[in-house]
Amino acid sequence: MKQRSKKLLALLLVGVMSMSLLAGCGDDKKEAPAEATDNAEEATAEGTDNATADDNDVDPSLVNTELEGEITQWVWGDYESRGAADFNKYYPNIKVNYVAVPDGEYNQKVMTALAVGTDLPDIVNIESGPRGQFLNMDGVWERLDVAPYNLDPDELLPIAKSLTSNAAGEILCVQVDNCIAGIVYDRNLAKKYFGTDDPEEMEEIFSSLDVMLEKSAEVGAGGDYMFASVDCAYSVVSGLFIEEPVVLNGKLNTDVSILPTYEFIEGLVANNAAGPYIQWSPAWHTSFTTGDVLFYRGPAWFISHMMKPNDPDSEGRWGLMTPPGGGFNDGGTAYAIPQQIDEKQKELAWTYIKWLTMSQEGAESFWKAHHTQTLYAAAYETDLYEGEPDPFFAGQNATAKLNEIAEHPDTTASIMTEHDSLLGGPNGHGLRDLEDGMSAKEAYEKYVNAILEIAPEIAP
Repeated sequence: MKQRSKKLLALLLVGVMSMSLLAGCGDDKKEAPAEATDNAEEATAEGTDNATADDNDVDPSLVNTELEGEITQWVWGDYESRGAADFNKYYPNIKVNYVAVPDGEYNQKVMTALAVGTDLPDIVNIESGPRGQFLNMDGVWERLDVAPYNLDPDELLPIAKSLTSNAAGEILCVQVDNCIAGIVYDRNLAKKYFGTDDPEEMEEIFSSLDVMLEKSAEVGAGGDYMFASVDCAYSVVSGLFIEEPVVLNGKLNTDVSILPTYEFIEGLVANNAAGPYIQWSPAWHTSFTTGDVLFYRGPAWFISHMMKPNDPDSEGRWGLMTPPGGGFNDGGTAYAIPQQIDEKQKELAWTYIKWLTMSQEGAESFWKAHHTQTLYAAAYETDLYEGEPDPFFAGQNATAKLNEIAEHPDTTASIMTEHDSLLGGPNGHGLRDLEDGMSAKEAYEKYVNAILEIAPEIAP
């Protein structure tokens, strides 16, 4: 491994250890219910070599029986085994072994394999948090936009390019899920404080973050919360300040992203509008039913895997709106192929990845399992993602709304860099400081000092 890659690996190791200190801000962590882990373990034992009973609904011309073999994918739940459940209808002779790795250990396991030279699986999952670091390691991942893969970026939504490329613009992975987010709001609280629960009227009211902060004083004075916690506020507001990378030309550039987010949170805390439900904690999982939180983040995966399972009896209580200034990318799982595996395995791994992320059949399989869109552009030209009135959202078509947000001219996806993982631990401490009443300026100064201590090569 080249020297630069070794340096990045060292930084990434520090970053992951720092992120473990962040008690609950997991920007893109898709925690599955307990039964999901069990399902993944079953998939590990059985693979996916058994096509489902309704095989006769597949066009025979789309079935490939020539490719055969076994591939392994490290996973932390059943996101893939469910999402790709129809894969063997089309490739009956490719067995996929899903090997369960605990979510909190996944990145460390990949890094350890890279550091000591042990085997990696045929497909590696890379979440958005550490993706910039992973993708900027030289000689680790297959480049997918050249032969023999020849990925055409035009087959994916425009936001996909920044989510899958290294600093040189080379595409090294494919993200499966469209994670453009809106803001989910409690309709009862919206009516209580603003006299309406209509999404368009809510968007008119919350035309900017300044207005949102101003209105938070009303919510706090009424004994309710604008956001469940400072962590939840960060997960939404920071997504609206992502036009520039965190390090630009070797200099820390977080004064245009982290600092304004901290200033917003400082005002939120002063208005008693930040709740006590630290994101991902047991209390947070129950906060969807407490009736005292107005706003949550709202990508499709969050709605399907967090909100609905934790608030299963709600009907008509939630709404979905465009954030002030457009939507933002919130998380995402991408798949990469290690260079170290042999050529036959690369072919099989690419067959699986391309089918799941860049085919109509894969999009349909993933949608059926997760009610989440993929980034495959052609699927949006069909009726797959038209959606329907959702009782959970009082009859609002949440899928159509998310598609509208994704098409908003100001909706953006974060620019991923090799320094992203360094932000986790210092930011976690910064959020706790803000929660305790520290000013945004003081919390940000501590944050900057912590970053520079971890990575002194970055200029302040």
